[in-house]
Amino acid sequence: MKAMIVSVACLLACGCGKSGDHAAVAGADTRKAESFLIVATDRGFEAPIRMSAGLRHIVFENRGSKIHEAMLVKLAAGQSADDYVAAVKGGALFPKGALDYSGAGLTGPGESVEVWLRVDAGNFILICWNADHPTTIPVHSFAVVEDGVPDDVVPREDAVLSLLDFRFELDRPLEKGMRVIRIETPGPSMHEVDIFRLHDGSTIADLNRWRKLEDSAKPTDMPAPADEMGGVLDSHDIHRVEWLRRMFVPGRYAFSCEMPAPGGQYQDDHVSHADLGMVQEFEIKP
Repeated sequence: MKAMIVSVACLLACGCGKSGDHAAVAGADTRKAESFLIVATDRGFEAPIRMSAGLRHIVFENRGSKIHEAMLVKLAAGQSADDYVAAVKGGALFPKGALDYSGAGLTGPGESVEVWLRVDAGNFILICWNADHPTTIPVHSFAVVEDGVPDDVVPREDAVLSLLDFRFELDRPLEKGMRVIRIETPGPSMHEVDIFRLHDGSTIADLNRWRKLEDSAKPTDMPAPADEMGGVLDSHDIHRVEWLRRMFVPGRYAFSCEMPAPGGQYQDDHVSHADLGMVQEFEIKP
């Protein structure tokens, strides 16, 4: 996911919390960070150039005509955005020294998703890994700074989703409406989750076949089998917890993990964790 070097003021308020959430204790610093708004277009990202270190609320909106995602990557000391991009263009999926810090997963045109994740001080970029976007859309650089702003408040979760090797475990059924999912990766492998709303008559097999086709190879008269509803991307520190909030309407959905399969096969064969069985259908009842 590459981003234009365009910064916009973010005026969204932080997520609302309930009793027992991660609220600041009495007497603590009451300053609040503005939500970090990332707007994807087909030309790149519009996003701030500065973020406070800590647990942060990120709002991702796709205003383009294609599917986009927003991976946060912390660059290594002395590594520039150009260095990272050059490594990607050379075939690297994980350029040496840089660390994935998760982010918003595959999101269809006109859709949006909210995530909460923890970031440390350093120099970061946003990049979209969908299709050929890593090498065709410019990255967006931003700095994460230690400025003493307290953690953002996370809403109480409605369910916990565990990303296991190689399956998903949801601790309770999701219900319709605006829902918050706490996402954990017990390990030992890195994982991510994208959420798809399946169209009537479509199957998991249809979804897998569609996702493996490059945009240029998808027949123009072939309807998409699902809508991309956002998700949470991988993190090199699998012990970090993320939260996702979005609206669910009744229907059939799927969780899918598109991380490269072990052994570096993804570059040549596009073998992902979903191909190893890490895809699961679920239903939101009326």
